[in-house]
Amino acid sequence: MGCAGSVVALAAVGLLPASRAEAQLGDRIKINGYASVEFEKQTGDEGEGDPNGSFDSDGVDLVINALVTDRLRVGTDLTWEHGAATEDGRGNVAVEYAFMEYFVRDWLKLRAGKMFVPFGLYNEIHTAKPLFLSVKEPFATDKTDKLGSPVRFFPRWGTGLAALGSGQIAGRDYDYTLQLTNGESDTVNPFEEDDNTAKALAARFRYHPAKGLAIGASAYRDELSPDGAVGRTTQVSWSLHGSWEGSRAGIEAMYVQGSLEPDAQPRLSRLGMEAMVWGKLGRLRPYLRYEYHDPDTDLDDDQAHLLLGGVNVRIDEGFYLKAELDRTTSGDQNGKLEGVAFNEFKASLAVGF
Repeated sequence: MGCAGSVVALAAVGLLPASRAEAQLGDRIKINGYASVEFEKQTGDEGEGDPNGSFDSDGVDLVINALVTDRLRVGTDLTWEHGAATEDGRGNVAVEYAFMEYFVRDWLKLRAGKMFVPFGLYNEIHTAKPLFLSVKEPFATDKTDKLGSPVRFFPRWGTGLAALGSGQIAGRDYDYTLQLTNGESDTVNPFEEDDNTAKALAARFRYHPAKGLAIGASAYRDELSPDGAVGRTTQVSWSLHGSWEGSRAGIEAMYVQGSLEPDAQPRLSRLGMEAMVWGKLGRLRPYLRYEYHDPDTDLDDDQAHLLLGGVNVRIDEGFYLKAELDRTTSGDQNGKLEGVAFNEFKASLAVGF
């Protein structure tokens, strides 16, 4: 992605060891982080945007990596969202992830704890706003409830075990993640217990066949026990994704298909896709993205479309200004948007440290 060169942001999400601009307590504890402030304003009176024009203290994250031994790392991401003030019931305080990671070989690391679900291009970096060009991650693939789906293709997080690693095939880099977790639940805390015997399985593989080019695939499967529902619902999602970045431009694309199959009801199939292009003009990264989401492939006139264009400006090292205009349209049968088209201006300041 366009800001993928930010080592600070990569370190912040735990994908690479922290290497610069970090607080260090001795040789074993390193602290990084990121923060963002956003503004949104819907330009018309109707739609699902913000008609008032609001500032949002989106979040401040502290990322702590404790090197217990040369092979054992404990990684945590602590976040304060939307001006968190628990005494007033405002905002949110959360542990984005907290896991133990044991290094065996480059091609095998073992993790246990709360982790991001390894799916697609954005989920493992969705809180690290300096790491991607746009103000928000794509709704059509990652936040599908915004465009009319009952649930997302995959949950943000999971608690359990994972194996991950990297290496080379035919002289080219690859990386993978396999993850076994409790999955999602609306009846119990899924980071403490499961509400049924089934476990969620997630996997992602990514390969770099040429310089600047990455292609990959992801998959997720779980059995849900929705509150008040009879029986279980099988959730299956898979994706294909890729990105290329050259000296003057870049592109990315992602296709996701999924289904929800309750024991006592018909199967719901849905799909989403996004494609983005951007230019590299010194400190400026102009970008254009198209998104498409179909909440029910058997239902006509419920599809949603999102077209946005904007610019990402690197003000200083690790410090970015983003500004964009989003245009959202949908069919009349879309349960969320109901066929009402609207425009929304979005902007943010994001920093990684």
